[in-house]
Amino acid sequence: MMFLAPRHATETVRSAAPHPWLWLAILVAVAVATRAVQYGNPVVHVDDQFYLLVGDRMLHGALPYVDIWDRKPVGLFLLYAAIRALGGEGFVQYQLVATAFAVATAFVLGRIALRIAAPAGALLSGVIYLIYLCAFGGEAGQAPVFYNLFVALAALVTLDAVERIAAGRGGMARGCGAMLLMGIALQIKYSAVFEGAYFGVTLMWATHRATGRWATTLARATVWAGIALAPTVAAWLAYVAIGHGDAFVYANFQSIFERGNAPIADTLGRLAGMVLKVSPLAAVAVLGVRRADRGHDHARGFVAGWAASAVGGILIFGSYFDHYALPMLVPLAVAAAPLLGRREVGLPMIGIGRRRRVMPIAAVLIVFAVALGTVTIAKARRVRGTGAEQRAMAAYIAPRLSGRCLFVYDGETVLYTLTHSCLPTRWPFPDHLNNAREDDAIGIDPLTEVKRIMATRPPLVVSSLTADDKMNWRTWNYMQGELRRAYYPARSWPIGERVRIVYRRRPGM
Repeated sequence: MMFLAPRHATETVRSAAPHPWLWLAILVAVAVATRAVQYGNPVVHVDDQFYLLVGDRMLHGALPYVDIWDRKPVGLFLLYAAIRALGGEGFVQYQLVATAFAVATAFVLGRIALRIAAPAGALLSGVIYLIYLCAFGGEAGQAPVFYNLFVALAALVTLDAVERIAAGRGGMARGCGAMLLMGIALQIKYSAVFEGAYFGVTLMWATHRATGRWATTLARATVWAGIALAPTVAAWLAYVAIGHGDAFVYANFQSIFERGNAPIADTLGRLAGMVLKVSPLAAVAVLGVRRADRGHDHARGFVAGWAASAVGGILIFGSYFDHYALPMLVPLAVAAAPLLGRREVGLPMIGIGRRRRVMPIAAVLIVFAVALGTVTIAKARRVRGTGAEQRAMAAYIAPRLSGRCLFVYDGETVLYTLTHSCLPTRWPFPDHLNNAREDDAIGIDPLTEVKRIMATRPPLVVSSLTADDKMNWRTWNYMQGELRRAYYPARSWPIGERVRIVYRRRPGM
Protein backbone atom coordinates (compact mmCIF):
# COMPACT_ATOMS: atom_id res chain seq x y z
CA MET A 1 0.00 0.00 0.00
CA MET A 2 1.52 3.30 -1.09
CA PHE A 3 0.83 6.37 1.03
CA LEU A 4 1.50 10.02 0.28
CA ALA A 5 2.89 10.88 3.70
CA PRO A 6 5.61 13.56 3.70
CA ARG A 7 8.11 13.04 6.46
CA HIS A 8 7.62 16.54 7.85
CA ALA A 9 3.96 16.92 7.01
CA THR A 10 2.16 19.14 9.48
CA GLU A 11 -1.35 19.44 8.04
CA THR A 12 -3.36 17.58 10.64
CA VAL A 13 -7.02 17.60 11.50
CA ARG A 14 -6.78 19.93 14.50
CA SER A 15 -10.36 19.99 15.59
CA ALA A 16 -10.88 20.29 19.30
CA ALA A 17 -11.59 17.04 21.08
CA PRO A 18 -15.34 16.39 20.79
CA HIS A 19 -17.42 16.25 23.92
CA PRO A 20 -17.17 12.73 25.44
CA TRP A 21 -20.89 12.15 24.99
CA LEU A 22 -20.73 13.11 21.32
CA TRP A 23 -17.71 10.84 20.87
CA LEU A 24 -19.60 8.02 22.57
CA ALA A 25 -22.69 8.59 20.42
CA ILE A 26 -20.61 8.30 17.25
CA LEU A 27 -19.06 5.05 18.44
CA VAL A 28 -22.45 3.61 19.44
CA ALA A 29 -23.85 4.43 16.00
CA VAL A 30 -20.92 2.72 14.27
CA ALA A 31 -21.11 -0.34 16.50
CA VAL A 32 -24.84 -0.84 16.03
CA ALA A 33 -24.64 -0.23 12.27
CA THR A 34 -21.92 -2.85 11.82
CA ARG A 35 -23.36 -5.50 14.17
CA ALA A 36 -27.15 -5.13 13.95
CA VAL A 37 -27.51 -7.68 11.13
CA GLN A 38 -26.54 -10.41 13.60
CA TYR A 39 -28.76 -9.30 16.48
CA GLY A 40 -30.98 -12.20 17.46
CA ASN A 41 -29.08 -14.75 15.38
CA PRO A 42 -28.53 -17.72 17.74
CA VAL A 43 -25.76 -19.25 15.60
CA VAL A 44 -23.35 -16.38 15.01
CA HIS A 45 -20.49 -18.61 16.16
CA VAL A 46 -20.14 -22.04 17.77
CA ASP A 47 -18.25 -20.52 20.70
CA ASP A 48 -20.95 -18.00 21.57
CA GLN A 49 -23.56 -20.75 21.54
CA PHE A 50 -21.59 -22.79 24.04
CA TYR A 51 -20.74 -19.89 26.35
CA LEU A 52 -24.42 -18.98 26.56
CA LEU A 53 -25.36 -22.60 27.26
CA VAL A 54 -22.88 -22.80 30.13
CA GLY A 55 -24.06 -19.48 31.53
CA ASP A 56 -27.66 -20.67 31.36
CA ARG A 57 -26.95 -23.95 33.11
CA MET A 58 -24.86 -22.23 35.79
CA LEU A 59 -28.00 -20.37 36.81
CA HIS A 60 -29.55 -23.80 37.37
CA GLY A 61 -26.68 -25.06 39.50
CA ALA A 62 -24.24 -26.50 36.97
CA LEU A 63 -20.55 -26.10 37.78
CA PRO A 64 -18.02 -25.52 34.97
CA TYR A 65 -15.36 -28.26 34.63
CA VAL A 66 -17.45 -30.58 36.83
CA ASP A 67 -20.94 -30.63 35.31
CA ILE A 68 -20.05 -28.96 31.99
CA TRP A 69 -16.50 -29.34 30.73
CA ASP A 70 -14.45 -26.81 28.81
CA ARG A 71 -11.03 -25.22 29.11
CA LYS A 72 -12.04 -21.54 29.12
CA PRO A 73 -11.60 -19.53 32.36
CA VAL A 74 -14.54 -19.53 34.74
CA GLY A 75 -14.73 -15.73 34.55
CA LEU A 76 -16.01 -15.97 30.98
CA PHE A 77 -18.79 -18.31 32.05
CA LEU A 78 -19.67 -16.10 35.02
CA LEU A 79 -19.99 -13.20 32.61
CA TYR A 80 -22.36 -15.17 30.39
CA ALA A 81 -24.32 -16.34 33.44
CA ALA A 82 -24.81 -12.69 34.42
CA ILE A 83 -25.97 -11.92 30.88
CA ARG A 84 -28.33 -14.89 30.91
CA ALA A 85 -29.87 -13.51 34.11
CA LEU A 86 -31.11 -10.55 32.04
CA GLY A 87 -33.89 -12.81 30.76
CA GLY A 88 -35.28 -13.47 27.32
CA GLU A 89 -33.73 -16.14 25.13
CA GLY A 90 -30.29 -14.72 25.81
CA PHE A 91 -29.19 -14.21 22.22
CA VAL A 92 -30.04 -10.53 21.77
CA GLN A 93 -29.00 -9.93 25.37
CA TYR A 94 -25.45 -11.22 24.99
CA GLN A 95 -25.07 -9.49 21.64
CA LEU A 96 -26.13 -6.12 23.07
CA VAL A 97 -23.84 -6.51 26.07
CA ALA A 98 -21.00 -7.39 23.70
CA THR A 99 -21.83 -4.26 21.70
CA ALA A 100 -21.55 -2.18 24.87
CA PHE A 101 -18.16 -3.74 25.64
CA ALA A 102 -16.96 -3.05 22.09
CA VAL A 103 -18.05 0.59 22.29
CA ALA A 104 -16.41 1.05 25.68
CA THR A 105 -13.19 -0.48 24.33
CA ALA A 106 -13.24 1.86 21.32
CA PHE A 107 -13.77 4.82 23.64
CA VAL A 108 -10.86 3.85 25.89
CA LEU A 109 -8.45 3.17 23.03
CA GLY A 110 -9.39 6.59 21.66
CA ARG A 111 -8.37 8.16 24.97
CA ILE A 112 -5.06 6.35 24.78
CA ALA A 113 -4.60 7.52 21.19
CA LEU A 114 -5.02 11.14 22.30
CA ARG A 115 -1.53 10.87 23.81
CA ILE A 116 0.02 10.44 20.37
CA ALA A 117 -2.57 11.76 17.91
CA ALA A 118 -4.92 14.62 17.16
CA PRO A 119 -8.53 14.25 18.40
CA ALA A 120 -9.87 13.36 14.96
CA GLY A 121 -7.30 10.58 14.56
CA ALA A 122 -8.03 9.29 18.06
CA LEU A 123 -11.76 9.13 17.38
CA LEU A 124 -11.20 7.47 14.02
CA SER A 125 -9.02 4.82 15.67
CA GLY A 126 -12.07 3.77 17.72
CA VAL A 127 -14.23 3.74 14.61
CA ILE A 128 -11.69 1.58 12.77
CA TYR A 129 -11.55 -0.84 15.70
CA LEU A 130 -15.32 -1.31 15.73
CA ILE A 131 -15.51 -1.93 11.99
CA TYR A 132 -12.49 -4.23 11.94
CA LEU A 133 -14.02 -6.44 14.64
CA CYS A 134 -16.51 -7.70 12.07
CA ALA A 135 -13.70 -8.74 9.72
CA PHE A 136 -12.47 -11.28 12.29
CA GLY A 137 -15.68 -12.78 13.64
CA GLY A 138 -16.00 -10.25 16.46
CA GLU A 139 -19.49 -9.02 15.61
CA ALA A 140 -21.04 -10.86 18.55
CA GLY A 141 -19.74 -12.38 21.79
CA GLN A 142 -16.28 -13.82 21.21
CA ALA A 143 -14.17 -13.70 24.39
CA PRO A 144 -11.75 -10.96 23.18
CA VAL A 145 -14.69 -8.61 22.53
CA PHE A 146 -15.13 -8.63 26.31
CA TYR A 147 -11.57 -8.83 27.59
CA ASN A 148 -10.21 -6.23 25.17
CA LEU A 149 -11.93 -3.62 27.35
CA PHE A 150 -9.97 -4.66 30.43
CA VAL A 151 -6.73 -4.79 28.44
CA ALA A 152 -7.33 -1.31 27.01
CA LEU A 153 -8.10 0.05 30.48
CA ALA A 154 -4.96 -1.63 31.82
CA ALA A 155 -2.91 -0.02 29.05
CA LEU A 156 -4.30 3.42 29.89
CA VAL A 157 -3.59 2.97 33.60
CA THR A 158 -0.13 1.56 32.89
CA LEU A 159 0.75 4.63 30.83
CA ASP A 160 -0.38 6.88 33.66
CA ALA A 161 1.59 4.82 36.18
CA VAL A 162 4.76 5.05 34.07
CA GLU A 163 4.41 8.82 33.84
CA ARG A 164 3.98 9.10 37.59
CA ILE A 165 6.92 6.80 38.29
CA ALA A 166 9.14 8.81 35.94
CA ALA A 167 8.08 12.06 37.62
CA GLY A 168 8.72 10.68 41.11
CA ARG A 169 5.01 10.89 42.02
CA GLY A 170 4.41 7.30 43.04
CA GLY A 171 2.70 5.09 40.49
CA MET A 172 2.63 1.95 42.62
CA ALA A 173 -1.12 2.09 43.20
CA ARG A 174 -1.87 2.67 39.53
CA GLY A 175 0.41 -0.22 38.64
CA CYS A 176 -1.66 -2.36 41.00
CA GLY A 177 -4.83 -1.19 39.24
CA ALA A 178 -3.41 -2.07 35.84
CA MET A 179 -2.44 -5.54 36.99
CA LEU A 180 -5.84 -6.15 38.57
CA LEU A 181 -7.47 -5.25 35.26
CA MET A 182 -5.18 -7.72 33.51
CA GLY A 183 -6.06 -10.34 36.09
CA ILE A 184 -9.73 -9.89 35.22
CA ALA A 185 -8.86 -10.14 31.50
CA LEU A 186 -7.05 -13.41 32.18
CA GLN A 187 -10.20 -14.82 33.73
CA ILE A 188 -12.02 -14.17 30.47
CA LYS A 189 -9.33 -15.71 28.29
CA TYR A 190 -5.80 -16.73 29.17
CA SER A 191 -4.31 -15.45 25.92
CA ALA A 192 -4.29 -11.99 27.53
CA VAL A 193 -1.16 -13.14 29.37
CA PHE A 194 1.13 -11.83 26.64
CA GLU A 195 -0.11 -8.27 26.87
CA GLY A 196 -0.20 -8.50 30.65
CA ALA A 197 3.43 -9.59 30.71
CA TYR A 198 4.37 -6.61 28.55
CA PHE A 199 2.56 -4.17 30.84
CA GLY A 200 4.31 -5.74 33.84
CA VAL A 201 7.75 -5.49 32.26
CA THR A 202 7.02 -1.87 31.32
CA LEU A 203 6.20 -1.03 34.93
CA MET A 204 9.37 -2.80 36.11
CA TRP A 205 11.51 -0.94 33.58
CA ALA A 206 10.03 2.40 34.59
CA THR A 207 10.59 1.63 38.27
CA HIS A 208 14.21 0.59 37.79
CA ARG A 209 14.94 3.58 35.57
CA ALA A 210 13.48 5.95 38.17
CA THR A 211 14.99 4.38 41.29
CA GLY A 212 18.06 2.54 40.05
CA ARG A 213 17.43 -0.07 42.76
CA TRP A 214 16.79 -3.69 41.84
CA ALA A 215 15.40 -4.43 45.31
CA THR A 216 12.64 -1.85 44.83
CA THR A 217 11.95 -3.06 41.30
CA LEU A 218 11.67 -6.71 42.33
CA ALA A 219 9.53 -5.92 45.36
CA ARG A 220 7.06 -3.96 43.25
CA ALA A 221 7.14 -6.59 40.51
CA THR A 222 6.26 -9.29 43.05
CA VAL A 223 3.25 -7.34 44.25
CA TRP A 224 2.10 -6.54 40.72
CA ALA A 225 2.47 -10.16 39.57
CA GLY A 226 0.56 -11.37 42.61
CA ILE A 227 -2.31 -8.99 41.90
CA ALA A 228 -2.45 -10.07 38.24
CA LEU A 229 -2.65 -13.71 39.28
CA ALA A 230 -5.06 -13.12 42.16
CA PRO A 231 -8.35 -13.63 40.25
CA THR A 232 -7.13 -16.93 38.79
CA VAL A 233 -5.75 -18.10 42.15
CA ALA A 234 -9.03 -17.14 43.81
CA ALA A 235 -10.98 -19.19 41.25
CA TRP A 236 -8.68 -22.18 41.83
CA LEU A 237 -8.99 -21.90 45.63
CA ALA A 238 -12.77 -21.79 45.31
CA TYR A 239 -12.66 -25.08 43.42
CA VAL A 240 -10.21 -26.55 45.93
CA ALA A 241 -12.61 -25.62 48.73
CA ILE A 242 -15.39 -27.65 47.13
CA GLY A 243 -13.14 -30.59 46.31
CA HIS A 244 -12.62 -30.00 42.58
CA GLY A 245 -9.20 -28.35 42.46
CA ASP A 246 -7.80 -31.06 40.19
CA ALA A 247 -10.65 -30.64 37.71
CA PHE A 248 -9.96 -26.89 37.58
CA VAL A 249 -6.24 -27.34 36.97
CA TYR A 250 -6.70 -29.99 34.29
CA ALA A 251 -9.32 -28.07 32.33
CA ASN A 252 -7.65 -24.67 32.60
CA PHE A 253 -3.98 -25.55 32.16
CA GLN A 254 -3.13 -29.16 31.36
CA SER A 255 -5.62 -30.12 28.68
CA ILE A 256 -4.58 -27.46 26.16
CA PHE A 257 -1.16 -29.12 25.83
CA GLU A 258 -2.76 -32.49 25.08
CA ARG A 259 -4.67 -31.39 21.99
CA GLY A 260 -3.58 -32.75 18.66
CA ASN A 261 -2.13 -30.54 15.96
CA ALA A 262 -4.16 -29.30 13.02
CA PRO A 263 -2.85 -30.09 9.52
CA ILE A 264 -0.02 -27.68 8.74
CA ALA A 265 -1.59 -26.67 5.42
CA ASP A 266 -4.80 -25.60 7.22
CA THR A 267 -2.84 -23.69 9.85
CA LEU A 268 -0.72 -21.84 7.31
CA GLY A 269 -3.78 -21.08 5.20
CA ARG A 270 -5.54 -19.48 8.17
CA LEU A 271 -2.40 -17.50 9.03
CA ALA A 272 -2.13 -16.22 5.46
CA GLY A 273 -5.76 -15.12 5.54
CA MET A 274 -5.26 -13.36 8.85
CA VAL A 275 -2.18 -11.53 7.56
CA LEU A 276 -3.98 -10.48 4.39
CA LYS A 277 -6.90 -9.04 6.34
CA VAL A 278 -4.88 -7.15 8.93
CA SER A 279 -1.99 -5.95 6.76
CA PRO A 280 -3.55 -2.59 5.75
CA LEU A 281 -4.22 -1.68 9.38
CA ALA A 282 -0.79 -2.97 10.41
CA ALA A 283 0.93 -0.88 7.72
CA VAL A 284 -0.84 2.28 8.88
CA ALA A 285 -0.04 1.40 12.49
CA VAL A 286 3.70 1.06 11.77
CA LEU A 287 3.80 4.38 9.92
CA GLY A 288 1.55 6.07 12.44
CA VAL A 289 3.50 5.22 15.55
CA ARG A 290 6.73 6.30 13.85
CA ARG A 291 5.38 9.61 12.59
CA ALA A 292 3.30 10.71 15.54
CA ASP A 293 3.72 14.43 16.01
CA ARG A 294 2.33 14.79 19.49
CA GLY A 295 2.78 13.02 22.80
CA HIS A 296 5.90 11.86 24.55
CA ASP A 297 8.37 9.34 23.21
CA HIS A 298 7.52 6.91 26.00
CA ALA A 299 3.87 6.87 24.89
CA ARG A 300 4.81 6.05 21.30
CA GLY A 301 7.27 3.41 22.46
CA PHE A 302 4.70 1.91 24.81
CA VAL A 303 2.08 1.61 22.05
CA ALA A 304 4.62 0.05 19.67
CA GLY A 305 5.64 -2.51 22.28
CA TRP A 306 2.04 -3.24 23.15
CA ALA A 307 1.21 -3.94 19.50
CA ALA A 308 4.28 -6.18 19.20
CA SER A 309 3.28 -8.17 22.31
CA ALA A 310 -0.28 -8.65 21.04
CA VAL A 311 0.88 -9.78 17.60
CA GLY A 312 3.57 -12.00 19.12
CA GLY A 313 1.04 -13.64 21.41
CA ILE A 314 -1.14 -14.55 18.44
CA LEU A 315 1.82 -16.00 16.54
CA ILE A 316 2.95 -18.04 19.55
CA PHE A 317 -0.53 -19.30 20.36
CA GLY A 318 -0.94 -20.80 16.90
CA SER A 319 -4.14 -22.15 15.28
CA TYR A 320 -4.82 -18.74 13.67
CA PHE A 321 -8.59 -18.88 13.59
CA ASP A 322 -10.00 -15.50 12.61
CA HIS A 323 -11.18 -14.50 16.08
CA TYR A 324 -7.71 -15.08 17.51
CA ALA A 325 -6.71 -11.83 15.77
CA LEU A 326 -9.18 -9.71 17.77
CA PRO A 327 -6.77 -8.77 20.60
CA MET A 328 -4.25 -7.14 18.29
CA LEU A 329 -6.84 -4.80 16.80
CA VAL A 330 -6.77 -2.60 19.91
CA PRO A 331 -3.06 -1.61 19.91
CA LEU A 332 -2.92 -1.51 16.12
CA ALA A 333 -5.83 0.93 16.03
CA VAL A 334 -4.11 3.11 18.65
CA ALA A 335 -0.83 3.03 16.74
CA ALA A 336 -2.61 4.00 13.52
CA ALA A 337 -4.27 7.06 15.09
CA PRO A 338 -1.54 9.64 14.23
CA LEU A 339 -2.10 9.06 10.51
CA LEU A 340 -5.86 8.66 10.62
CA GLY A 341 -6.39 12.36 11.29
CA ARG A 342 -4.14 13.63 8.50
CA ARG A 343 -5.86 14.73 5.34
CA GLU A 344 -2.68 14.71 3.27
CA VAL A 345 -1.91 11.06 4.04
CA GLY A 346 -3.59 8.52 1.82
CA LEU A 347 -3.76 6.92 -1.57
CA PRO A 348 -3.11 9.12 -4.63
CA MET A 349 -6.13 9.86 -6.78
CA ILE A 350 -6.53 11.35 -10.23
CA GLY A 351 -6.54 15.11 -9.81
CA ILE A 352 -7.54 18.07 -11.94
CA GLY A 353 -4.61 19.87 -13.54
CA ARG A 354 -1.50 19.81 -11.40
CA ARG A 355 -3.29 19.56 -8.10
CA ARG A 356 -2.47 16.39 -6.24
CA ARG A 357 -5.38 14.66 -4.55
CA VAL A 358 -5.41 11.81 -2.08
CA MET A 359 -8.06 9.63 -0.55
CA PRO A 360 -7.40 10.04 3.21
CA ILE A 361 -6.00 6.92 4.78
CA ALA A 362 -8.85 6.82 7.31
CA ALA A 363 -11.33 6.61 4.44
CA VAL A 364 -9.25 3.90 2.77
CA LEU A 365 -9.20 1.78 5.93
CA ILE A 366 -12.90 2.32 6.60
CA VAL A 367 -13.87 1.27 3.08
CA PHE A 368 -11.57 -1.76 3.25
CA ALA A 369 -12.78 -2.82 6.70
CA VAL A 370 -16.46 -2.35 5.80
CA ALA A 371 -16.05 -4.44 2.66
CA LEU A 372 -14.11 -7.11 4.54
CA GLY A 373 -16.59 -7.21 7.41
CA THR A 374 -19.53 -7.41 5.03
CA VAL A 375 -18.00 -10.34 3.17
CA THR A 376 -17.01 -12.09 6.43
CA ILE A 377 -20.46 -11.77 7.98
CA ALA A 378 -22.18 -12.83 4.76
CA LYS A 379 -19.98 -15.92 4.60
CA ALA A 380 -20.69 -16.76 8.25
CA ARG A 381 -24.42 -16.50 7.66
CA ARG A 382 -24.11 -18.69 4.58
CA VAL A 383 -22.00 -21.32 6.35
CA ARG A 384 -23.70 -21.35 9.76
CA GLY A 385 -27.17 -20.12 8.84
CA THR A 386 -29.27 -17.40 10.40
CA GLY A 387 -30.88 -19.46 13.12
CA ALA A 388 -34.16 -20.13 11.31
CA GLU A 389 -33.12 -23.70 10.58
CA GLN A 390 -32.08 -24.40 14.18
CA ARG A 391 -35.33 -22.95 15.46
CA ALA A 392 -37.25 -25.26 13.12
CA MET A 393 -35.20 -28.21 14.36
CA ALA A 394 -35.81 -27.22 17.97
CA ALA A 395 -39.57 -26.93 17.34
CA TYR A 396 -39.54 -30.48 16.00
CA ILE A 397 -37.29 -31.89 18.74
CA ALA A 398 -38.63 -30.32 21.93
CA PRO A 399 -42.10 -31.97 22.10
CA ARG A 400 -40.58 -35.39 21.34
CA LEU A 401 -38.04 -35.49 24.18
CA SER A 402 -40.61 -36.38 26.87
CA GLY A 403 -38.31 -35.20 29.64
CA ARG A 404 -35.28 -37.11 28.37
CA CYS A 405 -32.03 -35.72 26.99
CA LEU A 406 -31.29 -34.82 23.41
CA PHE A 407 -27.82 -35.84 22.18
CA VAL A 408 -26.18 -33.46 19.72
CA TYR A 409 -23.32 -35.56 18.40
CA ASP A 410 -22.56 -33.42 15.34
CA GLY A 411 -24.53 -30.20 15.24
CA GLU A 412 -25.16 -26.89 16.96
CA THR A 413 -24.91 -26.56 20.74
CA VAL A 414 -27.69 -23.99 20.61
CA LEU A 415 -30.19 -26.85 20.18
CA TYR A 416 -29.79 -27.65 23.89
CA THR A 417 -30.68 -24.03 24.69
CA LEU A 418 -33.60 -23.77 22.29
CA THR A 419 -35.16 -27.10 23.35
CA HIS A 420 -34.39 -26.66 27.08
CA SER A 421 -33.12 -30.24 26.97
CA CYS A 422 -31.15 -31.76 29.79
CA LEU A 423 -27.53 -32.50 28.93
CA PRO A 424 -26.62 -36.14 28.27
CA THR A 425 -22.93 -35.61 29.06
CA ARG A 426 -20.43 -33.37 30.82
CA TRP A 427 -19.02 -32.72 27.33
CA PRO A 428 -21.99 -31.18 25.45
CA PHE A 429 -19.77 -29.16 23.10
CA PRO A 430 -19.84 -31.50 20.06
CA ASP A 431 -16.20 -30.95 19.09
CA HIS A 432 -15.01 -32.47 22.34
CA LEU A 433 -16.44 -35.84 21.32
CA ASN A 434 -16.24 -35.71 17.53
CA ASN A 435 -13.02 -33.80 16.77
CA ALA A 436 -9.84 -35.81 16.27
CA ARG A 437 -7.72 -33.07 17.91
CA GLU A 438 -9.59 -33.62 21.19
CA ASP A 439 -9.14 -37.39 21.24
CA ASP A 440 -6.65 -37.37 24.15
CA ALA A 441 -7.33 -33.91 25.57
CA ILE A 442 -10.60 -33.92 27.52
CA GLY A 443 -9.72 -36.15 30.46
CA ILE A 444 -11.56 -39.23 29.21
CA ASP A 445 -11.69 -41.42 26.12
CA PRO A 446 -14.28 -39.83 23.77
CA LEU A 447 -15.38 -43.18 22.38
CA THR A 448 -16.04 -44.53 25.88
CA GLU A 449 -18.15 -41.45 26.66
CA VAL A 450 -20.11 -41.71 23.41
CA LYS A 451 -20.85 -45.37 24.15
CA ARG A 452 -22.02 -44.43 27.64
CA ILE A 453 -24.36 -41.75 26.24
CA MET A 454 -25.86 -44.11 23.67
CA ALA A 455 -26.39 -46.75 26.36
CA THR A 456 -28.84 -44.32 27.99
CA ARG A 457 -30.95 -44.62 24.81
CA PRO A 458 -31.47 -40.92 24.01
CA PRO A 459 -34.79 -40.51 22.15
CA LEU A 460 -33.31 -38.17 19.53
CA VAL A 461 -29.79 -37.71 18.20
CA VAL A 462 -28.54 -34.91 15.95
CA SER A 463 -25.77 -35.75 13.50
CA SER A 464 -24.70 -34.90 9.96
CA LEU A 465 -25.20 -36.49 6.58
CA THR A 466 -21.43 -36.60 5.99
CA ALA A 467 -18.34 -36.19 8.12
CA ASP A 468 -15.96 -33.26 7.75
CA ASP A 469 -12.17 -33.43 7.64
CA LYS A 470 -11.70 -32.87 11.38
CA MET A 471 -13.76 -35.85 12.41
CA ASN A 472 -12.76 -38.34 15.10
CA TRP A 473 -13.29 -41.46 13.04
CA ARG A 474 -13.49 -43.74 16.06
CA THR A 475 -16.59 -42.02 17.44
CA TRP A 476 -18.04 -41.31 13.99
CA ASN A 477 -17.88 -44.94 12.86
CA TYR A 478 -19.36 -46.14 16.12
CA MET A 479 -22.20 -43.62 15.87
CA GLN A 480 -22.95 -44.57 12.28
CA GLY A 481 -23.37 -48.17 13.34
CA GLU A 482 -25.60 -47.30 16.30
CA LEU A 483 -27.75 -44.95 14.25
CA ARG A 484 -28.32 -47.62 11.60
CA ARG A 485 -29.12 -50.24 14.22
CA ALA A 486 -31.41 -48.43 16.64
CA TYR A 487 -32.48 -45.17 14.99
CA TYR A 488 -34.05 -43.90 11.80
CA PRO A 489 -33.60 -40.49 10.12
CA ALA A 490 -36.78 -38.56 10.95
CA ARG A 491 -36.07 -35.11 9.54
CA SER A 492 -33.16 -33.27 7.93
CA TRP A 493 -32.28 -29.62 7.52
CA PRO A 494 -29.63 -27.93 5.39
CA ILE A 495 -27.55 -25.86 7.82
CA GLY A 496 -25.24 -23.68 5.77
CA GLU A 497 -22.89 -26.02 3.97
CA ARG A 498 -23.87 -29.08 6.02
CA VAL A 499 -26.98 -31.20 6.31
CA ARG A 500 -28.07 -31.99 9.86
CA ILE A 501 -30.25 -35.03 10.51
CA VAL A 502 -32.49 -35.65 13.48
CA TYR A 503 -32.56 -39.38 14.25
CA ARG A 504 -35.37 -40.90 16.30
CA ARG A 505 -34.99 -44.10 18.24
CA ARG A 506 -36.86 -47.05 16.76
CA PRO A 507 -39.81 -48.27 18.82
CA GLY A 508 -38.80 -51.12 21.09
CA MET A 509 -35.08 -50.50 20.65
